Amino acid sequence: MRRLEIVQLGLGHVGRAVAQIVLEERKRWLERRGIEVRYRAVSDTSGALVGEDLLPQAIRLKEEGGSLSELGVEPLEDVLASEPEPGFTRVVVDVAVHGGTFDLDLLGIRGGAYLVLSNKGPLSGSTAQYRQLMRMIPDRLWHEATVGAGMPIISTMGGLLETGDEILEIQASPSGTLGFIMSAVEGGRSFSEAVREAVALHYAEPDPRDDLSGLDVARKAIILARMMGREIEPQEIPYESLVPEGLEDVSLQEFMERLPEHDEAFASRLLAVEEYHMLRYLVRIPKEGPVTVGLQDTPVESPFGPISGPENVFDFRTRRYSDVTLTVRGPGAGPERTASGVVWDLLDIAHKAVEDDGRDG
Repeated sequence: MRRLEIVQLGLGHVGRAVAQIVLEERKRWLERRGIEVRYRAVSDTSGALVGEDLLPQAIRLKEEGGSLSELGVEPLEDVLASEPEPGFTRVVVDVAVHGGTFDLDLLGIRGGAYLVLSNKGPLSGSTAQYRQLMRMIPDRLWHEATVGAGMPIISTMGGLLETGDEILEIQASPSGTLGFIMSAVEGGRSFSEAVREAVALHYAEPDPRDDLSGLDVARKAIILARMMGREIEPQEIPYESLVPEGLEDVSLQEFMERLPEHDEAFASRLLAVEEYHMLRYLVRIPKEGPVTVGLQDTPVESPFGPISGPENVFDFRTRRYSDVTLTVRGPGAGPERTASGVVWDLLDIAHKAVEDDGRDG
């Protein structure tokens, strides 16, 4: 029997999708795989809801824009500092939308918990913060969903590096949101229409500026660069923002209302692309030299030319894959896809925890 106890940070789109999968599938996991999963607590910025009895109600409440404080919460710090239930291995699942959870993650780690991340913040902050985290849990950190949602990007890189290969360069279109918007505009929609549709389909954050700013892509680039062995600070990676000038700090309502004013400018930029080229929001991470993040004029025959919808493409050039690169592609946006990456990490930890217990014994 393998028993996991989840303390989950965040109950947004991805957090709710993770909880729904766990609640729906855990009976099958127990019967077929001998894995028992239960929730110790879920949290939002108001605190932690302890226990499982009110979890379905909490999911509905958050869908309606409410706060867990309406159901009664405890300090999350107290939950993370507590001991897990006897016989259970604790996993801190950080699916918070924004950063600011680093100290909470560390608190859970100090108590012996494993850490699963879709939140990019803990791995894309300062080098000092990154080193501290990696020193503490080099073998108790799972973060597949930080870069490719449910796509096997982190595990692919890990496999290459563990077998002695050397990654020379990564080029990627790592934002399903921006991939969707670009292909929608190419298909005839205006920029503002494409953004609205991305929000409606939950490909983009509720405030699409979180995606359009390019910061999310830059954070993915930092994570990948550090896995390549590069020491890099966030400020070393400039990134191009697609948020129209003057709309960065207005209210969300005003932003959405005024976005059509900029459709013509964006369409003009698209028309300026060379013949047989496409405009793509790309990352380039060489082994040495500048990391670039932004819109690029891309040949149609490149791995990034045929991108359609919320598709991500990661192209690895390595010592072993130098003449023909290794390309991984698939849909990379949507809460259910990201949640599937998180849950897969959870199940992998269940097996890892049993192995560790066997060694300890």
